[in-house]
Amino acid sequence: MGKGFNLGQMFDAGQHPPTLEAARGKIDAYYDRGFRVVRIPVTWTEVVDGGTLADPDTGAIDRDAERLAALTAVIDYALAKPGLYVVINAHHETRLKDGMRADVLERLWSDIASLYRDRDHRLVFEILNEPHFSNHDAMPADRLREMTGRAYRRIRANDPERVILIGGNQWFGADEMAKTWPDLEEVGGGRDPYLMATFHHYNPWTFNGDNQGDYADPWTEADIHGPMQVMAEWAGSTGQGMPVFIGEWGVGWHSRLAAMDCNNIRLWYARFNAHHAAPLGMPTAVWDDGGWFQLYDHEKEAFSSNLIDCIDGQCRWTGSDRFNADCA
Repeated sequence: MGKGFNLGQMFDAGQHPPTLEAARGKIDAYYDRGFRVVRIPVTWTEVVDGGTLADPDTGAIDRDAERLAALTAVIDYALAKPGLYVVINAHHETRLKDGMRADVLERLWSDIASLYRDRDHRLVFEILNEPHFSNHDAMPADRLREMTGRAYRRIRANDPERVILIGGNQWFGADEMAKTWPDLEEVGGGRDPYLMATFHHYNPWTFNGDNQGDYADPWTEADIHGPMQVMAEWAGSTGQGMPVFIGEWGVGWHSRLAAMDCNNIRLWYARFNAHHAAPLGMPTAVWDDGGWFQLYDHEKEAFSSNLIDCIDGQCRWTGSDRFNADCA
C-alpha cells in the first residue's frame, strides 16, 4: 500500500462538496506523486450536506441518497487507477457511539458490504473511526469488541477476503490497542489473514494538533517512532503478525499560520513516512482536510506548500535553521 492520503472533510463533514468533481483533482494530484492509498472518511448516520446516508435508528442505507451515488462514483474512480487502495469507514457517528448501538453498526456494515460486494479487494473497510463518546471518554473496550465483532461477521458473510481494519477504543492511539484487543476472539480468533490494525499518530499533540502553541516544539525522533513501535509489538504478539496501517497523521499548521514556511514542520513530514513508517512496513495516510491540516488547496487545485515533497524524505528549507522565524 505504501504512502497515502485522506480525502478529509468531504464525505465525513461539510467543508468540501461531496462530489466526484470536487475529489477528482485531489486524487489525481496525489496519485501522480506516487501515493497509492486514499482513505475516504464517511459519515453515514449523521447529517452531512443536508442528509444522512443511513437511518440513524437502524443503520439501513438509503440507496437512493445523492451523496451515496457520489461516494460510489469516487470509490470507483479511485479503484480504476492501477494499484490504488481505497479505505472507507464509519467516521463521525456520534449517536451510534454514544448509544453503543451494536445493532446499528451491524446493519450498516451489512449493507455496505452488500453494496460493494463486487468491488476489487483494494477496497478496504475500517469499521469504526475513533470510537470515543461525545464527551471524549473512551468507549468500554468490551463493548467495542462486541460491536466490532457483530459488524465483522456481517462483512465476512458477504466477503471472506475483504480486508477489515480494527483499532483502539478512543482516539485510535497506539497505546489503546493492547487494552482494546487483548485477544482476537471477536474477529476470527486469530484465523483471519485479511485483518489489519490501524492507529492515528499525532504525537505530541501539542505540536501536531490544531490551535496549539507555536511550531518551535523540540520534538524528537522518539516522538515519531515510539507509537509505531508500540503498535509493532502488539501486531507481532497478540496480532499474530497482523499488518498495521497509520490511518491519520500530520500537523494542523493552517490553524495558526497563514502560509507554511516552517522548517520544523517540514522536518516532521520528511522524517515520518520515509524514515520511520516505511522501514517498519507500515503504510500511511496523511491527514489532509484542505484546511488546518492542508497539503492540497481545493480552491487552487494544487498543493499549497512543499510538504508534499517532504513526505518523500527530504525537501527544500528556508535557510538552515530548524526553528526558523515562521515556526514561532
